[in-house]
Amino acid sequence: MVAVEAVRDRAAFGQLHRLLVEYERALPHDLRHGREPGLQEVENAYAGDQAAAFLARIDRSYGGCVVVSALATPSAVLQRLYVQPEYRGRGAARALALAAVEHARERGCERVVLDTEAERLRAAYELYRSLGFVVCEPYAPVAYAAPTYMELKLR
Repeated sequence: MVAVEAVRDRAAFGQLHRLLVEYERALPHDLRHGREPGLQEVENAYAGDQAAAFLARIDRSYGGCVVVSALATPSAVLQRLYVQPEYRGRGAARALALAAVEHARERGCERVVLDTEAERLRAAYELYRSLGFVVCEPYAPVAYAAPTYMELKLR
């Protein structure tokens, strides 16, 4: 069974940090976000009012994460959705994405945007499509060559 929890305390931030580092290492080299974040950097980025992070608890272990942040416009950006390989296929990615979307909706956002690489991250792209995300214009620049920008309108 998958349970999604908001990251709120030091221990949960530690689990989020562990998963974000693993996520970064699992990406193809040219899709990585640069250096791996430190624990304090993760806490600073996702502890405020403008961002939130969620963990998926699967069989008593934290096996997935996602973050969502506000943009300057009435939009939120879904980022760093990751589920450890041994927990994939059990609904954790869907549950995490839905938690991030609901968080944005509760904060009055008009849409949720994201970027992915549709060819090499096909499972992620198909998940987003199944949730109603559609291809859209770029919302911000990215550092990799072939981004697929997507959005889900909330209103």
